[in-house]
Amino acid sequence: MNYVAVDTASDILKVLVVKGGRREYFQCADFKAASVALMPELDACLKRCGASLADMDCFACVTGPGSFTGIRIGMATIKAFAYVFGKPVVPVTALDLLAYNNRGEETVIAVCNAGNGLRYTAVYDSALHTLMEPRCLTKEEFADFVGTVDEPFGVYADAASADGVPGAHVPTEFGDAFAVAVERGMKNAVSGSELQPLYIRKPQAERDLEAKNDKKG
Repeated sequence: MNYVAVDTASDILKVLVVKGGRREYFQCADFKAASVALMPELDACLKRCGASLADMDCFACVTGPGSFTGIRIGMATIKAFAYVFGKPVVPVTALDLLAYNNRGEETVIAVCNAGNGLRYTAVYDSALHTLMEPRCLTKEEFADFVGTVDEPFGVYADAASADGVPGAHVPTEFGDAFAVAVERGMKNAVSGSELQPLYIRKPQAERDLEAKNDKKG
């Protein structure tokens, strides 16, 4: 299966191209560069694979949770490719990418930064089937939740969420996890027009406007 996958929803830009069994992967821990670097790095990965967008069987992108603007960058790009080439799209979540780094734990808790002291989290079993859909918790709520989990588990977190979580794994390279998440998610592929973002919280601008209106009374 040949595919292109991108993640612009998190602090780490990720670009993955797979063609004829060959894989090229790029990541950069500079979210501000995502909109600038995405297309040049994708083009470079395609060239190293000796591939073009027309060769792809499907496309994939991270749909959230994460930066509102970042999510839109990746989704708009992949939806455009899907439309032009008439190919399906595989949605992947940011929490999937963390969970697919599992080192064999029976239960996997994935957690990533939601800003303002909040955390997005989801729970998976040992086969990485979702046990708890993504939700947003405060730091205290997350700690309380982890305390209720009886069976052995592993926590996979981004750097911003690992503080105060004893034994948390903080993945630094996502190429393998991204490939597994996309390939396992192909059964859930949708058309570009059906692709939807995963927003758990409202965008910051909308929350700021609501707060402003509340103050006005």
